[in-house]
Amino acid sequence: MIAVLIAAALAASDALSPSVAELRGRPFSDVVTLLGGSSNPTPSIRLIGTRGAVEIYPLQQLTPPSSEDQVCEVRLERPDAPSVTSTSFQSPTAPGGYHRIAAVYVVVRNGVVAEILNPPIRPPVVRREGEGSDRFLRRWMSEDRDPWLSVSPGRLPLSDADGFLERRPDLAAPGEAVIRRRCRPRTTGASYPNGFDHSGLLQGLSLLPLVWRLPALNHQRRTAQVQGASLYGSLAVGALLPGGGAGFAERHRGVRRYWDAQDPTYEILSIDIGAEPSRNLARMNAAALVGVREGRIVWLADGEGAASLGLLTAICIDASRRLGASRPGCSDTGYFRP
Repeated sequence: MIAVLIAAALAASDALSPSVAELRGRPFSDVVTLLGGSSNPTPSIRLIGTRGAVEIYPLQQLTPPSSEDQVCEVRLERPDAPSVTSTSFQSPTAPGGYHRIAAVYVVVRNGVVAEILNPPIRPPVVRREGEGSDRFLRRWMSEDRDPWLSVSPGRLPLSDADGFLERRPDLAAPGEAVIRRRCRPRTTGASYPNGFDHSGLLQGLSLLPLVWRLPALNHQRRTAQVQGASLYGSLAVGALLPGGGAGFAERHRGVRRYWDAQDPTYEILSIDIGAEPSRNLARMNAAALVGVREGRIVWLADGEGAASLGLLTAICIDASRRLGASRPGCSDTGYFRP
């Protein structure tokens, strides 16, 4: 009986095996049915493309949700990878995988799958002779960054709408890659014996003077989560913004406006959509993005799409391909805060 259950679990885990090439050019509704996902998935990015309406969906969302006793992820694997692997999660660079980021997105144009996006991982940065660890880490984080969806470094992303599909063929997943769903048992958090920890005590004492800020910070997180999400949800691609992006930013709290001197009719608005309350004193709210051309909304990106497809990172990359405080909201290390 146990062997039967294990075999069934493995079969369910590997039920998905279509190749990327098999999904391209197919009606999106057929692909959703093939992958077993929801009949009404929500796109992470909506935009007006050069040849019609474009929607971009996380591949994970187009597959069945995880069960109560399992956690599942969808991966792109080489066709010759073993059909049954360890139940633990693997990195994208593990055997059977590709040297690409974990996020996989499906691009749909006019109801048909146009492409599967899975950008490559950055090439390794070589440590210079005599270079200290801190300096090497900072250089690794900041130098030679690639803003995938910008026409060039330093420019705001998606200014050419879906032009990246032709401009950046390297962002497409390999056609031979197969889609597999890997599951593992859901586990509860590990428990540890109570004991005295000098380092933990000292760290806690060092943060004690800042703890008074936590209730206000959590209140701001939750307020932005409700109000920001409501504001973002009220927007639609094609809608005209009275007063353009500048007028919208002036009227609404938690909104930043970015513009491009080389493309003055194009703007991006960031909307603070908050975060779940936590004990973390760092301000790490999520951000949704809105693309505006001549005062009209031309694309929308929710928090997941803006982060996973590098739109937030692109805002913080300058013309020299350096990630840092190139625009308001970007930290010295290039972390975007709405």
